[in-house]
Amino acid sequence: MNSSLSFLAGILSTVLLVPSAARFLEGQNNQAALAKQSSIVFSGTVSQLGAVSFVGVPQSPQTIVVRVDSVLKKPAAVSLKKGDNVTVEVKDPSAFQPGAQATFYTEGWIFGSGVAVKELGHDFNAGGGVPAEGSPTGQPALGQMQKQISDQDLQDRIASSDLVVIGRITDVHRWTIPKSAAARYHVSEHSADWHEAVLQIKSILKGTKPKGNKMAVRFPLSRDVAWVNSPKFQKQQQGIFFLKKDQVSGDPTASIGGYQVDAYTSLKPGDWLPLSDEARVRSLLKN
Repeated sequence: MNSSLSFLAGILSTVLLVPSAARFLEGQNNQAALAKQSSIVFSGTVSQLGAVSFVGVPQSPQTIVVRVDSVLKKPAAVSLKKGDNVTVEVKDPSAFQPGAQATFYTEGWIFGSGVAVKELGHDFNAGGGVPAEGSPTGQPALGQMQKQISDQDLQDRIASSDLVVIGRITDVHRWTIPKSAAARYHVSEHSADWHEAVLQIKSILKGTKPKGNKMAVRFPLSRDVAWVNSPKFQKQQQGIFFLKKDQVSGDPTASIGGYQVDAYTSLKPGDWLPLSDEARVRSLLKN
């Protein structure tokens, strides 16, 4: 009798747990999809309803002010940190109350003396308070989500690169566009101060190895607002380089060892990573 009851209890607990596990996995998949769609993801506490955090943002019943508790994803050019107040235009303002804590999946809206975003989705923290340890929106899960977002960004960077190589910079020199190509070059008020690095290749992670194991990588040394976040290379610098064929400097070719070769650029933050990230990059390349 007791064994029969135990058997039935086991079946019942399994039946109850399966939908719960399915809902949990569905929630995680939704989080991953929203995180991929979003340009700015952060965890925060609602402080005001029907309000805005800085002048210039249209105030409406749909705008709320959220104090940032942690930033999970944002573009490098966006200034956002813990303690900042953000205006969020939410889909359903009736879902929020002051003090509610949630993870917000958003896209950029207005940038001025502060940040305003539009909600794509949100996840409330367990009980509306501080995330419970191990809960779907708790800190371990947020940390895992942050890693997933970081991995997705890196996968996107790999996919958009023509070459991904491990190597060492053997020379850096100022580069001036040749007169023959100058007529095709669009002059901008944001001077790049182009420099050219000679990269000695150790191994190719993506793409075809260039002749002679060397390649030319152009980068802007300028600290102008348009280029300040671009990698600035130095002689003997080693690492992982994410490269695109040069379509920016004005001349798509370079001369190395008497040969004309394709020139490449490295322009975005994250287009260079230290050698300590090699295993992570190789792992993502397999996916």
